[in-house]
Amino acid sequence: MNDLFTFTKGERVAVIVLAAVILLIIAANFFISNRPSNVNFYLHNLDSIWALHDKSKDESLKTKEFLSQKVNKSTSQQVKTKSLNVSKSTRQIVETYQSHKSNKQYVIDASPNDIYVNLNSADTTELKLLPGIGSFFARNIVEHREKLGGYVEVNQLLEVYAFDSARLETITPYINIDSISLRKINVNTDDFKTILRHPYIEYEDVKKIVNHREKRGFIKNWEEYLKVVGRNDVDERLRWYMEF
Repeated sequence: MNDLFTFTKGERVAVIVLAAVILLIIAANFFISNRPSNVNFYLHNLDSIWALHDKSKDESLKTKEFLSQKVNKSTSQQVKTKSLNVSKSTRQIVETYQSHKSNKQYVIDASPNDIYVNLNSADTTELKLLPGIGSFFARNIVEHREKLGGYVEVNQLLEVYAFDSARLETITPYINIDSISLRKINVNTDDFKTILRHPYIEYEDVKKIVNHREKRGFIKNWEEYLKVVGRNDVDERLRWYMEF
């Protein structure tokens, strides 16, 4: 009987190993049954990560909104403070400019006593002192003056390219005209091209003038000139530019 329960050394080792394997299997089943699957564990952690991200994002947006409100409030206070420091005269200039701009008129920021320009001697720099006159109009005014030989009245500015009546009305109080400096045409001695260069003289008129000089002699006065050209619509201002 004792031989039945007696194990050799090898048999004892085998029994111990077998018992250990059985215990490992039992322990493994216990831990597996009580631990969530890898997928569920990953999804659970992923939800936690996104929840943390959303919370952080919300906190960031709240911080930005708070800072934006602070900046806007500070800027508004600075603008308000600066506007209070602007001089009364400056505000009046701005208001006047905006009012005139909306009505498509020209801003006048000087009085006739401040600016007084001789239309027949002023250069482009002086002309640009006039309200509403920039480089474009100053240059055109001088060019037309050269063609005419000088201005005899302010309305001749309306002959300048793009010059309108509103602009003329604006600058009229600031200008004067000296007709003594006019460059005149000598009807009896100037050549064909020189006479034709004047804006108020037609090509056919010059032909009649030269033909009369060659065949009948000099033209004596304005009345004879009108008879020579044979027109009733001659610009009366041309008389200022002629000498006989």
